[in-house]
Amino acid sequence: MSFWYDPLSAAMTLMVTFVGTLIHIYSIGYMHKDPGYWRFFSYMNLFMFSMLTLVLADNFLLMFIGWEGVGLCSYLLIAFCIKI
Repeated sequence: MSFWYDPLSAAMTLMVTFVGTLIHIYSIGYMHKDPGYWRFFSYMNLFMFSMLTLVLADNFLLMFIGWEGVGLCSYLLIAFCIKI
């Protein structure tokens, strides 16, 4: 398993980290009184990790792991928002 960093993955890494940073900054103010503050941010950070794994993957197995991680985190964040 390895990562590949070329101009396309560099552009996607910059886009993912930029948008993710903006979402994190907005969420700090939006979630400041929520009792699940730490759980929400752990899901968000895991989502960012999975997205970067998906973008930087060098083979299909690692890309699949990143893809499934993004799907899991999407499910967890949606379930968090509707309070399942």
